[in-house]
Amino acid sequence: MKYSEMTGQLTLREQLSLLGGKDWWHTVAIPRLGIPNVMVSDGPTGLRKEIRLGKSIEAVCYPSATAVASSWDRDAVRKLGETLGDECLHERLAVLLGPGINIKRSPLCGRNFEYYSEDPVLAGEMAAGYINGVQSKNVGTSLKHFAANSTETRRMLADSIVDERALREIYLRGFEIAVRKAQPWTIMAAYNKINGKYCTENSYLLSDILRGEWGFQGLVVSDWNAISDREDALNAGVDLEMPSTGYYSINRLAKAYRNGKIDAETVETSAKRVLDLADKSLPNLKAAAPDFDMDEHHQIARELAVGCPVLLKNGGNVLPLNSADKVAVIGARAKDPVYQGAGSAKVNAHTVDTPYDFLERELSGMTYAAGYDIKHVDSPDAELTAEAVAVATAADKVLLFVSCRPEDVCEGADRKDMTLPAAMNQAVIDICKANPNTAVILTTGSAMELPWVDLPDTILQTYLLGEVYGSALSDILMGRVSPSGKLPESYPKSIQDTPCLADYQPDKNSNLIYKESIFVGYRYYETSGTEVTYPFGHGLSYTTFEYSDPVLTTKTLDTSKEDAKVVLKFNLTNTGSYDGAEVAQIYVAANFASLVYRPAKELKNFVKVFLKAGETKTVEVELDRHAFEYFSTELDAWAVEPGAYRILVGSSSQDIRLSQDLDVASADDLDYEIDYRSATPNYYAANIKAVDEDEFLDVLGYDLNDYLPDPSEKRVTPYDCIEDCTNSDHGWKVINLLNTVFDLAPVTEDLRAMAKESVLGAPFKRMTTASGGLISDTMLDGIVHYLNDGSLGQAIQLIARGVPETAKVVLIPKIKDMLNKKDVLE
Repeated sequence: MKYSEMTGQLTLREQLSLLGGKDWWHTVAIPRLGIPNVMVSDGPTGLRKEIRLGKSIEAVCYPSATAVASSWDRDAVRKLGETLGDECLHERLAVLLGPGINIKRSPLCGRNFEYYSEDPVLAGEMAAGYINGVQSKNVGTSLKHFAANSTETRRMLADSIVDERALREIYLRGFEIAVRKAQPWTIMAAYNKINGKYCTENSYLLSDILRGEWGFQGLVVSDWNAISDREDALNAGVDLEMPSTGYYSINRLAKAYRNGKIDAETVETSAKRVLDLADKSLPNLKAAAPDFDMDEHHQIARELAVGCPVLLKNGGNVLPLNSADKVAVIGARAKDPVYQGAGSAKVNAHTVDTPYDFLERELSGMTYAAGYDIKHVDSPDAELTAEAVAVATAADKVLLFVSCRPEDVCEGADRKDMTLPAAMNQAVIDICKANPNTAVILTTGSAMELPWVDLPDTILQTYLLGEVYGSALSDILMGRVSPSGKLPESYPKSIQDTPCLADYQPDKNSNLIYKESIFVGYRYYETSGTEVTYPFGHGLSYTTFEYSDPVLTTKTLDTSKEDAKVVLKFNLTNTGSYDGAEVAQIYVAANFASLVYRPAKELKNFVKVFLKAGETKTVEVELDRHAFEYFSTELDAWAVEPGAYRILVGSSSQDIRLSQDLDVASADDLDYEIDYRSATPNYYAANIKAVDEDEFLDVLGYDLNDYLPDPSEKRVTPYDCIEDCTNSDHGWKVINLLNTVFDLAPVTEDLRAMAKESVLGAPFKRMTTASGGLISDTMLDGIVHYLNDGSLGQAIQLIARGVPETAKVVLIPKIKDMLNKKDVLE
């Protein structure tokens, strides 16, 4: 019998116990029926299986999500998933917590290195390949963070105020693609709210759309400590709360059941989904753990990584290198690279290939200078600069390594700006002045401002390549592999040019106003005519490619037919002298006066093609109804507007090589569609900076003031956070004390930033769940009372009054459980 068929043999309390974790990483076992627990683990780009708090196993660290997306290679990302699946089996893991596919709304998001793209099609296709790869090994994935989770600042309080069209077309589309094409075993509900409702309590998101429209069959798990109200979350569709909140949540749910707030069917349905996870996992977990060669997987990581770096610029005077070249390697990051980000994605790397070590083996005439001090990157060091200039002057070619700060690629904290450290920006200027034959090797987790872009001969963006950074990079620098990466995000000239600059951070009410609607990334830059440093999809090669002979299988497409599709064929020729791969990108543009505002063009498909020098291949790409539809908020449905569309084939969003016209017919009733040309003229022109509150509210569809708190209310509540306590003396004292503790803590800057945001920006209510009920609701009332300048004595009385509650609900059951414990581990 399957475990999921045993819910009828479980008591209500046993069913409720399954709806929360056993601890930080395991589900709950039911020993009397032999029902086991299973383990989940962080690690979208390598296993972060914890041995103990703060210590994880040694594992292969693969390229980050942004780097993987830069490959635009569906086959490569599936191979990554398969490889990680093998490692999960070896470590007895049931679910790997990833991939993350949140849209890069702004370059400032601290977790952008963990996310694929600013475009939902690229993000969704990459995610589908990854999921299918991992799950082909009978190991689950957890697609995250669902949804509209695009900032780390106050992430547990932030409310994403986003119109329905943008939500569907931009922030949910990637998830939809991944669910429909890959069916992840689990989906992780995000911390934030959407339009006033926490994602974990949003039945429209979790039940109506995810399960109802998309047909998701798996389990919904909360992000860790993301749940505010467990009863509401269960009713909305969150099956599993993580990590363990122990008897606190069990007792809350039991009380809610007695009061009629939740019903037996809802509890049993979610319990079945948790047990179904065990059913899926156990065939492999019961078998002998397969072994794998970590060095072999290191080489697989290298094969993946060589397809990721993006050649942004190439004058042809530096790359590729020859072993006899007199090359100066400059930059301390050549010896100590930033190869991964911090937070839940950080891996205890098996080994790290440094660029310096590998280039030293390749180049007989290599010299080196640090150029800057990585511990003091915000101010140039005159002595190190002088040494670097001298070394650069004496060389024929220069490789200059610069990077973001480690704290710029960190979960829990957003970036303050898009700039490189001052010492590195100055190094580029000084070194290029000394020797213009300089290749800048840029390593960041997201888009950067490049004020010196015209100075170097060559710029190569590596992103975070994982532990194979140095070996993969040397393959490209020495010309064994031609660069084939393409940008998965736009590079604006300045942060001032981004469409959501004024609304990226949560306001005083913790609202994130998505005023730009669908105009994210290249959709905004190209429609508004805003010039960028490098466009979405850009990437050069050591060779050249010619596109020719486009043909559509039909010149008309009737989207009312169930199997409506059109195939575009064209020839792609490698016209250069190097073997290489090209990413052909397929965009669609409305070539008529549309009623609704639209981007100038939108990515709808892509294909990566490897060609030997001189070789030609015929490429075929399919487009179906989805390529032409938009989400009509008036009709509350996806709709196709009939008319002439232009199919565009490009080497980037701005480098269009071929085009074909297609007449599209539609049976969708658009008689009641709004004419946005007159209703919202600034959106129609993508003039986002001119959009006022009234125009945004017309697009949003409701009055934002209905969701705002009373501005006269200065007192904090259990649903506020420590950062909100600025109206009280006691609050300021606590804030200052915590900041002092963080500043004195002997940790790296990335961990310090993450800890500050996690503590200062977490709602007080999370204290009860995070402590598993050791801090009871009554105790929390005492803490909040004190922070509202209440007397310390009254606060202590309230806290003391909560001790019996903690003993009854948590301590006594926990002691009984310890005495009778016989866990079932498989």
